[in-house]
Amino acid sequence: MTNSYRRSAPALTPAAVFAFTFLAFWACLLIPTPVLSQSLLIGDDAPFAAAILIEAETGTVLVRHNANAVLSPASTQKLLLQLVVLDAVTEGRLSLSDSVYTSAWASRMGGSQVFLKQGEVFTLGQMMEAISIVSANDACVAVAEHVAGTSEEFVRMMNDKAEQLGLGTTHCVNVHGLDDTPSDEGNHTSAFDLSQIARALLVHPEVLGWSSVRYKPFRDGAFMLYTTNKLLGKMPGLDGLKTGYTQRAGYCLVATAQRRQMRLISVILDANTERHRRDQTKRLLNFGFNNFNKVPIAQGGTHLGDVALDWGLEPQVKAVIADTVIAVLSTRQRRLLTQQVTLSDLLPAPIKAGDELGMVEISVGDSLLAQVKLVADRSVGRMSYWEKLMSYF
Repeated sequence: MTNSYRRSAPALTPAAVFAFTFLAFWACLLIPTPVLSQSLLIGDDAPFAAAILIEAETGTVLVRHNANAVLSPASTQKLLLQLVVLDAVTEGRLSLSDSVYTSAWASRMGGSQVFLKQGEVFTLGQMMEAISIVSANDACVAVAEHVAGTSEEFVRMMNDKAEQLGLGTTHCVNVHGLDDTPSDEGNHTSAFDLSQIARALLVHPEVLGWSSVRYKPFRDGAFMLYTTNKLLGKMPGLDGLKTGYTQRAGYCLVATAQRRQMRLISVILDANTERHRRDQTKRLLNFGFNNFNKVPIAQGGTHLGDVALDWGLEPQVKAVIADTVIAVLSTRQRRLLTQQVTLSDLLPAPIKAGDELGMVEISVGDSLLAQVKLVADRSVGRMSYWEKLMSYF
């Protein structure tokens, strides 16, 4: 990484100080998606309608193809159900040990199911396992009724969660993703929205504990849960998340895998066949792991210059990077990293540790990647009048 320095004017107006501080604060939190030097070629004849590949921690988009196209989600919509439930568990409003009663309506759900009988009771955790592993529609309804009283009220909670996440293309009309309404009134989402739901869901460790299970006994061993995700055990690092299929939605898969301390999330929507869904997911994930790495582009505490102090007990103070910033870059992008350091020429003492002294701009070629503030590494007091006087002798 190459460096260059720029000194700012010593005096700043109050308005300039405010603007500088405001921009620096937000710049430390937000890292623009970099311009990628590698690209995965996806032609017009791709065997799927939409796809996306992102890195989970930073949200960096590595591949996108019709990622905002509005499509039917099928059972990948159950990820939003899981998010609503697990957020409530984290907040203490639910417990995975809660007893969930199966209503007559829940017992009549078709499609993928665990054949719940009216009056049958399982824990919330067991129901969530059934939803995650075998995509059980009957368990979805039972959970929805337990949490919200009715499926309709739980659908409202799902839509509220999508709105909280800022998902512009996601709308639910039922809790399980079945296409039981006309196409213009059905569930809809996009590859991008599903990637963001998956990213939010991965905050909860329970979800990978469920989605990584290939088979498990249910109902005291009388029934076996077999995963619908046929990539489990066949691709290094893959441990989730959710498959989906209806005639309207085609074959869908939201997948995640971790290698070398980097977790990727891929989404394939409306694939032509189950094999296309599986093979294209492998292609996306392998491309990401083979071409990108998650690296620190700014290391908190790194010394990047000194700022002179007016009447300080020490003549200057070190300017260090305030926060560690992570980015996902290709090998070529890492070679093109540069940083531009801007520091004040002179500041009046006293200075407190953590006071802002400037900024470093980190770029890949001509593309700005991040702006990170530089701060004082320690506090430096101001000379007394006597100390000032004695400094002349």
